[in-house]
Amino acid sequence: MQPDGGATRIDNSSLEQIIDSLKDKVSPLPSPYPKYVVFVSSTDGKQRARVSTVSADNLDALTEKLNSEPLQKKFTERYLRLDWVTSVKQMKYTDYTSALSAVKRNYSRKGLAFDPMFQHAVTEAEINASGLLYNGGKVNHCAVNLNNFQIFWKRRFGQTFQSPAPAEMIYLFDSEGLFYDREKQSLHQLLPSGLNTGRRAFDMNDVDQIENLIRNGADYLAGEVDEKGRFNYGWFPCFDRAINHYNTLRHSSSTYALCEAYSFLKTDSLRDAVERSLNYIETENIVRPQGSDGPAYLIDLGDEIKLGGNAVTILAICKYVEATGQTQYLPLATQLGEGILSMARDDGGFNHVLHASTLKLKEQRRTVYYDGEAAFALMRLHQATGDVKWLDAVRVAIKTYIANDYWQYNDHWLAYCTSELARYDPDPAYFRFGVQNVKDYLGFIAERITTFPTLLELCCATRLLIRQALSDPSLSQTLDRLDLHGFVDAMEKRAQYLANGVFFPEVAMHFRNPARITGSFFIRHHGFRVRIDDVEHYLSGLIAYRAYLDERDAFVELINTHNKAVELQA
Repeated sequence: MQPDGGATRIDNSSLEQIIDSLKDKVSPLPSPYPKYVVFVSSTDGKQRARVSTVSADNLDALTEKLNSEPLQKKFTERYLRLDWVTSVKQMKYTDYTSALSAVKRNYSRKGLAFDPMFQHAVTEAEINASGLLYNGGKVNHCAVNLNNFQIFWKRRFGQTFQSPAPAEMIYLFDSEGLFYDREKQSLHQLLPSGLNTGRRAFDMNDVDQIENLIRNGADYLAGEVDEKGRFNYGWFPCFDRAINHYNTLRHSSSTYALCEAYSFLKTDSLRDAVERSLNYIETENIVRPQGSDGPAYLIDLGDEIKLGGNAVTILAICKYVEATGQTQYLPLATQLGEGILSMARDDGGFNHVLHASTLKLKEQRRTVYYDGEAAFALMRLHQATGDVKWLDAVRVAIKTYIANDYWQYNDHWLAYCTSELARYDPDPAYFRFGVQNVKDYLGFIAERITTFPTLLELCCATRLLIRQALSDPSLSQTLDRLDLHGFVDAMEKRAQYLANGVFFPEVAMHFRNPARITGSFFIRHHGFRVRIDDVEHYLSGLIAYRAYLDERDAFVELINTHNKAVELQA
């Protein structure tokens, strides 16, 4: 991962420069704590960072300890991270454990010391990367995990962990940090305690920086496709455990994101991964119950045919055709489209899940996402083939979704579909529907504590619809109920917040196998899970946002012109 624009170049031999940078930033703590507490973390990039605590009562003593022989090896490893304590708050252990119940799992962003001299202290990064406050997906808040504490304590301190007595004092602390990448010779300042803590400052509106994220994320996802074309489905990185599951729908949707990335980056490695994956889909995951010329279906575990599975496979194929000009998979996409039409209901909607062995209905409705995926896929199939029957099917579906107030689901797939349908048929009803899909959701988009990458996809897809309406006076009234500047603000805040889901090396280094996850994207509240569809949605959102950056000034000017016209009319 290349250094961003805020990095400082430092010669590999200059330990003094790193220590001087630290001394310029640290400030003394009050009594009874040591004046200076610094955590020194280092790794070769292939194993979990080892952490040493350095405390001192003056800067000269701090410098001497950092220069001491026991720490010299740390300063020669690939990744070096220095975190220093900026403030401390003491509280009873029982009050701490009670307070954790109000904190979303993995969102405790403070370090923890068990004595005022910080002899047994753990950084925020260590707490989360070792799952010390994580108790699985069924517990939605932070809570002490004694088993993980025992494993960690043996590794970190060589001792058995003794849980404090309820009335015993513990010490929560905030911190700031520096991160040095020896290979890149780059020194980054890390953001202070809070939701952004522990990662570098990163500007999503910087084209070079966002392109670097896209490139790293795409390379990661391509690297998860094996020689047969099957993905490594995902990892729980705290303990480097593979996710023991598979889902062919997510295989196809992740292939779609890879196709988007290839369209943007055009590298041979991405194309090779895409073609291996598409070949795997065609040879391993497709069934044609009525023969080779009949409808095709993507089969999933549990003898299931899912509406969304057919849909995202079509999306992957159509994006591949668009990006490469190669049409060998297009007949399959058409047969999958026939499969979608076979699942249509008389009311204009779709059945969601069939039994693969019999084609009998298993579930009429499973998730609203299938409806949006199906309509969007048929829209793309029309674009790829020119056959109007797919467009007609989209119109029927969207009419049904509008009649049933599907705007309330704030679905990014419906936003994609509606934005593209409106290019062919600028019906004001489509624009009003697209506006409703985000109008009352802007506060959630801007402030949601989880990264929620599909929110960026929702915004970027809706922006295309808004741009079309702003460029056509006959459609501009469909935007009157939308705070356009508020929309831009929410979209840009969401994009910036996605940096908190990036496995920058300074974040990845505290997990068990940093090399596996560096450059990928994670979902913090699911145990920092890295799953192919998680990476997919980050990639799709970032690629769409990168396209927005090219038009950012012009888009804002369209909004300003529109708002002035509205003021004059009022």
